[in-house]
Amino acid sequence: MNIELLQQLCEASAVSGDEQDVRALLINALDPSVDEITFDGLGSFVARKGNRGPKVAIVGHMDEVGFMITHIDNSGFLRFTTIGGWWSQSMLNHRVTIRTRKGVKIPGIIGSVAPHALTEKQRQQPLTFDEMFIDIGASSREEVEKRGIAIGDFSSPEANFARWGEDKIVGKALDNRVGCALMAELLQTVDNPEITLYGVGSVEEEVGLRGAQTSAEHIKPDVVIVLDTAVAGDVPGIDNIKYPLKLGDGPGLMLFDKRYFPNQQLVAALKECAKRSDAPLQFCTMKTGATDGGRYNVMGGGRPVAALCLPTRYLHANSGMISAADYDALFTLVRELLTSLTAEKVKSFTDFRQVNNTQTHSSCIKAANE
Repeated sequence: MNIELLQQLCEASAVSGDEQDVRALLINALDPSVDEITFDGLGSFVARKGNRGPKVAIVGHMDEVGFMITHIDNSGFLRFTTIGGWWSQSMLNHRVTIRTRKGVKIPGIIGSVAPHALTEKQRQQPLTFDEMFIDIGASSREEVEKRGIAIGDFSSPEANFARWGEDKIVGKALDNRVGCALMAELLQTVDNPEITLYGVGSVEEEVGLRGAQTSAEHIKPDVVIVLDTAVAGDVPGIDNIKYPLKLGDGPGLMLFDKRYFPNQQLVAALKECAKRSDAPLQFCTMKTGATDGGRYNVMGGGRPVAALCLPTRYLHANSGMISAADYDALFTLVRELLTSLTAEKVKSFTDFRQVNNTQTHSSCIKAANE
């Protein structure tokens, strides 16, 4: 694991629609290792390594959930709207960073009323987003504007990256800077002359998988591996049947989400790679959310896609948690797949006639024996 790169990516401010900080880090990390860096029309980062054989894309989205400033009142308090999915109870009294149009980062805090000033009834009722505000310590609207903040600026949770013990990593925006870090490390280390390898940092995943659609059209890949995060169900209060992933038990292969099913032959190949590389592998589903696989699998006629997710505690909040061992296992698994791919292997993922013929042949043999 390149812990320094992961920390830099997590500490960047890159809310959906404002991914420039992460884009710059990926350019700097991968420019020496790839043959070409391009961008789609929305700003998704696309690095290419090699120029022959089938196109294989490794995708991690650059954006994080956050906020946008919508109003500045005369006393200097900022109102905001949420970008991506938030739960209001995970927001109050947390520090945030506002990124101005010039790239200056200004600290603030999502204000809360002291319990002394609340009635018993008010204490039992969580605030709605519309009742919240950001306090940057300003005394007037003019002071806020003098610091360079304007309506439409983006805000993200304050950077708080840390390593706890030997295995746990805590920080904001692990969804999905872990995918970006893994993508970068894979492009730096995998050399397979049989394929053209693409590394994608997609934009605006948290607001509708938009960069997945535009980058799919930009590359037109033959097969795609999406690297993302998924809910870890190993904490109190979560249904661990619906959310079976556990930190430390390996990455999760997403069997379906709201907008995607994986290619079953690609799933079989990943299971085989897990066995060969002795990498642990879990399985999960997601009925109320989606990964970038939900666009890559259908754009331009469709293609084989599989999404591999790191189990993550406290998603879409100020601090998430992952296992370093899971990160390393996911890297090992995907590297094993990428180094084993050939044109014939990639073609077999969509050889649906051969699958049907095999099934038909087996049925005929069974009928004849009867």
